[in-house]
Amino acid sequence: MKYLIKTSPLISSAIAIIIIHQLNITSMLLAGGISIYWIINHIITIQKEKNILKEGTQYFIDSFENIRTPLTLIHTPLKIVCNDNCPENIKQELSLAIQNIDCLNRHLTWLMDLKQLFVNSERLDSAEYELGKFIKNRIDTLRTHAANNSVKLNMKTDFHYASAWFDQSKISPVIDKFIKNAIDHTEQKKTITLLITSNSENWQIKITDFENIKLVQCYKCKNRQRLKRKEELEYNFAKNIFCKRLIKMCNGKILINHPNRTITLKFPSKDSPKSTPRHTNIQIAANPVEEKIDALFGNDSQKRNSAKPAIVLADSNEKFRLYLEERLSEYYNVKSFGNGAEALECIKEEYPDLVICDLMLHGMYGYELSSRLKTSGETSVIPIILYGSRIDIGQRNKRESSLADIFLYMPFHIEDLKIEMNVLIKNNRFLRRSFLQKVFGKQFLEVEEEKVLDESNYTFINQVKEFILRNIDKENLTIDEIASELYMSRTAFFNKWKALTGEAPKYFIYRIRMEKARELLESGKYSVNVLPEMIGLKNLKNFRHKYKEYFGITPSESITKKQ
Repeated sequence: MKYLIKTSPLISSAIAIIIIHQLNITSMLLAGGISIYWIINHIITIQKEKNILKEGTQYFIDSFENIRTPLTLIHTPLKIVCNDNCPENIKQELSLAIQNIDCLNRHLTWLMDLKQLFVNSERLDSAEYELGKFIKNRIDTLRTHAANNSVKLNMKTDFHYASAWFDQSKISPVIDKFIKNAIDHTEQKKTITLLITSNSENWQIKITDFENIKLVQCYKCKNRQRLKRKEELEYNFAKNIFCKRLIKMCNGKILINHPNRTITLKFPSKDSPKSTPRHTNIQIAANPVEEKIDALFGNDSQKRNSAKPAIVLADSNEKFRLYLEERLSEYYNVKSFGNGAEALECIKEEYPDLVICDLMLHGMYGYELSSRLKTSGETSVIPIILYGSRIDIGQRNKRESSLADIFLYMPFHIEDLKIEMNVLIKNNRFLRRSFLQKVFGKQFLEVEEEKVLDESNYTFINQVKEFILRNIDKENLTIDEIASELYMSRTAFFNKWKALTGEAPKYFIYRIRMEKARELLESGKYSVNVLPEMIGLKNLKNFRHKYKEYFGITPSESITKKQ
């Protein structure tokens, strides 16, 4: 008993220590739980705020996007009213309004680019651009900012035309910030010279002889240990996280050479294959069907010697023409001319898959070359891309008379040109095939290789087709007339035609009439009532019946469908 009494204080102390220790653990766990709860709650709150900011930014951008339609509805009528017949004092006021609307449109475009940055923040959407034109456009958008600071911008290049691959929407803010920094830290009445250089590996924008040391403070050195060495060092934007992130995505660098007082913004000329959606190569298969289509629509003596599409390029600017030829030759067989008349002779002789020409040409203007090709029965189906500067009111009639399939405004991007070329070539070949199958029947192109027509037979079919089109308004066009035109007897003509096409000539005449009727209706220039006489079917009721039987819709429905 005495022993127990003596030891009880020790036991009591141990129990007390254990209780206190457990209380400390409990307190620590409680404190830790509270801290974790606070951190999680704080993270959730921050995420909510970020989502609210993101939604607010998106709403802001979408609101500006919705402004574009009413702005266009203001801009277009003002440009129509502001013409040569407008009084001079009113014309000046309208011109000022139009200039400011153009400015608003540019800002809207920048906001749309900003939206793309948010939507595709981690992905590069690179394309091929003509470097000089792209940089000049960026500089032109900043001239107002430079003028407000009483600073002039000057641009020099060591090339005439150069290509580079990059994501325009992501690289533009970096270039703009780089040039703005120079403008904001240059003394008034000074000139900033931007030297643009390019090679196979990199392209760069260099600012030489900067005087204000505060310009360097806009950038932060990546390796300060090397700062003591007097050499070219790599920097980044000091206070602009947005541009800092973009320049990293675009594999760009900011280099400052302190002894030479130069600041350089540098990018690779070609993006990584993973981020660059390269141009899709178009090939024209070398098979009897394609050869047959080429022969029936082109020059019988012209044989395709390559799977690459044949292109004729016409431009009087020799340097730009050679530049385009170099950029396109990887995917197309290009023949280029500086003279429109020479280009026309080549087109008639070789019948290319596509024609590309400048609006202004030596020997013959581009719109005249296009018009001659499109109004000739031999070359009317050749697709044409016409390009030039922005068309004013006085040039619109020339554009309309050119009948070109597409008009591209300068400066255009090479990748956009390639896309338009591919679309036109593919559509044109599809329409040729579709036309032949509708006129001759679906089995016409489905021939075995040993049964491929020779060149004389291609000529024979073309002669028949052209004779029918010339005499399509004759109601009683007979096989005897066609045979006589070809210096053949009726029986010999009938047998040869049946052997080549597998059908009687009367069905071919019927198809030609129907296809021509649809072409005239869809042009929008002729009513249903006048059409029967034009295609040799005098009876209107009979024409309506045959048209619906052939196409599955009435002539009136065909007009409505086209509209």
